[in-house]
Amino acid sequence: MDRLTGPGWAGVHVVVAVAVLLFVPLGLQILGRGDRLVRWWPVAAGPAVVALLLPRGPVAALLGVPYLIACLAVPVVLRRDRPAAFAAACLPVAAAGLLAERAGYQLFGFPLGVLGLTAAHFHVAGFGAMLLLALARPRLRFLAPLGIAVVGAGFFIGDAVELVGAGLLTAGLWLALASRRTRPLFALSVVTMGLALLYAAGEVFEIPHLNLTWMVLTHGVLNAAAVLTALVVAWVRREQPWSEHRWSHPAGDFTAASDALLRWEMHRRAGAWVDPATPPATTGQRMVSAVGAGRLRLPEPCEVIEVVRAPGRTVMHYRTLPGHTFTGDERFAVVADGTGRARLEVAVRSQPVHVIARLAGPLVAVAQWLFVARCAAVLRAASHITSRSAGSP
Repeated sequence: MDRLTGPGWAGVHVVVAVAVLLFVPLGLQILGRGDRLVRWWPVAAGPAVVALLLPRGPVAALLGVPYLIACLAVPVVLRRDRPAAFAAACLPVAAAGLLAERAGYQLFGFPLGVLGLTAAHFHVAGFGAMLLLALARPRLRFLAPLGIAVVGAGFFIGDAVELVGAGLLTAGLWLALASRRTRPLFALSVVTMGLALLYAAGEVFEIPHLNLTWMVLTHGVLNAAAVLTALVVAWVRREQPWSEHRWSHPAGDFTAASDALLRWEMHRRAGAWVDPATPPATTGQRMVSAVGAGRLRLPEPCEVIEVVRAPGRTVMHYRTLPGHTFTGDERFAVVADGTGRARLEVAVRSQPVHVIARLAGPLVAVAQWLFVARCAAVLRAASHITSRSAGSP
């Protein structure tokens, strides 16, 4: 096996860094498993990525230990998911290769280049691609996992065995991707896996093939990008979870805040577009607001299902209609505290519908909190304006 040059090592580390940070959280969320592990994943993955930026040695190795522990936990989390079990089992192998390479230790006598490639191979082809195949359940789905195992055995036995493994893996991937829905990925895999076959054959027979550095920069990088893209698509298409949040903020004067809420002024001044001709909120009213600007505006149709105007309490509760970015409802309440001041209490229950919201993932809750905080600031500002107007001669 020829040696990796500087650009080759850079390519390996980029591929591994992307896989370390993203592959497992995306995969576990697609399967709907390991929520706690997903939340804590950056704590283990972050130091491992930092280790890739440091020189080999004890410090880099120490930073990789939490990641190895986290990877050992994934097969435990997925122990009942038989189709994904092989994919999960590949992660400890990948993490062990990464840790040994960062330590500068030739595990089982393997050169550091082989260990670095093991980390990349078992992350991308081992975990990422095998997880996607487990979800797709293609015909002869045993071929690709068998190919991964034989390639691993080839590291110990010899190049001829590695060539057989590459052939089985390639056949398994092509069978899985040979459908209309995955045609672009199939076309890409013909190129990338064709290069892999050519390289494996070139190590056994005297035929021209790319060197190892160019294999990393072509086959490796393109495969990682393809698997990442497929994981993101599967993550976006998964059944979306419902989220429920409650917030409370000071809202200034009760009367001024109530008027701004029911007349849609709060929404307008907080950044949502609302037609100036829209009448004050009433039960059963349908209206359309929008977020964004110009042609990038997203319409947000809603139906008001409750309006309450009582002493010390004003409520507007609406639900989303088809065409909204989310499905769900929002309940805004301005509640007096007995001193003439008020608080804005907001309860949101939502499930993302549009792709842009599905891609945002956990950032949705952050955006909702920021919008509610902006609404409360608008109500406080409206109270100041009202107070100044009342005090003017």
